[in-house]
Amino acid sequence: MTLHNPLPMPLSGKISEPGVYALPIEVYHGQPTVGPSISSSGLRTIWSQSPAHYFVDSALNPKRAPQTDRPAFALGRLAHKLLLEGREGLDAEFVTRPEQWSDWRTKDAKQWRDDMIAAGKTVITEADLAAVTGMAESLARHPLISMDRGILDGFVERSLLWKDDKAGVWLKSRPDVIPSASGLFSDLKTTASVLDSDLERSLSDCGYHMQAALVGMASEVVLGRPMEEFALVWVEKAPPHCVRVTVLTGEDLDRGRQQLRRAIDQFAECVATGEWPGPGGSRRDAEYLTLPPWAAKRIDERLEVIAAEANDNLPQTEAA
Repeated sequence: MTLHNPLPMPLSGKISEPGVYALPIEVYHGQPTVGPSISSSGLRTIWSQSPAHYFVDSALNPKRAPQTDRPAFALGRLAHKLLLEGREGLDAEFVTRPEQWSDWRTKDAKQWRDDMIAAGKTVITEADLAAVTGMAESLARHPLISMDRGILDGFVERSLLWKDDKAGVWLKSRPDVIPSASGLFSDLKTTASVLDSDLERSLSDCGYHMQAALVGMASEVVLGRPMEEFALVWVEKAPPHCVRVTVLTGEDLDRGRQQLRRAIDQFAECVATGEWPGPGGSRRDAEYLTLPPWAAKRIDERLEVIAAEANDNLPQTEAA
């Protein structure tokens, strides 16, 4: 088994051996292993919200509501397809709405759209394609990407699956690009802004350091080599489509590993018990809720000002 020759999906339809697989994205996001499995997005949801928030939309939930492809997610997948796999990869999954229709109001337009969806295609517009093409052109001009064997060069559409030794559950990682030889992994992120403050907020809010840490674990266990560095390649979704390449620190990757360990253990416990608690855990009695320190301080300071002003307005005899 190598990156060039990924393992085939077993005839049973369930993976029982750790390794590199070329799985369709819908299979990867399902439950492709003999036991319960979870990916980076699920672990990040458990950490940042709760097991209940993960389970409600999980393939493990038999009562899960039908999953719909939200426009923002579809555009993100479109960008990844074109930017990482080229036009061939895009055409295999996406189809552009014909110019004869500017919307979906006519019967023929609706029928065409439904036929494409039934055929497994994601329908996009010329505007969507133009936006992603602009991103691709901007990325191609960046020296770290345009150089020979640039930072986004490597194997795509590869899924790494393995069983966690401690918790006994299956883990899944699907890096955007797996380098053929080096230990530098990279992930492409479309964003509204590449300003420092916005990138810092995205890193924190989305937990990308946890995603990167899981890639590192997968590289060690499945590929048998350490991940030396993890880079996030950011490109703005709107003109001027500015690009920035950022490398995560070892400190943040270690922090991400610790968070993953807690989330993996929580996932395993929920699988074993069948209980998927919310943010309050298993607690059933009432709890105290206090204002956050910054809010309490702001209120107290305002009350002090009001009290001082009221005291200053008292007649001199009353104030004395």
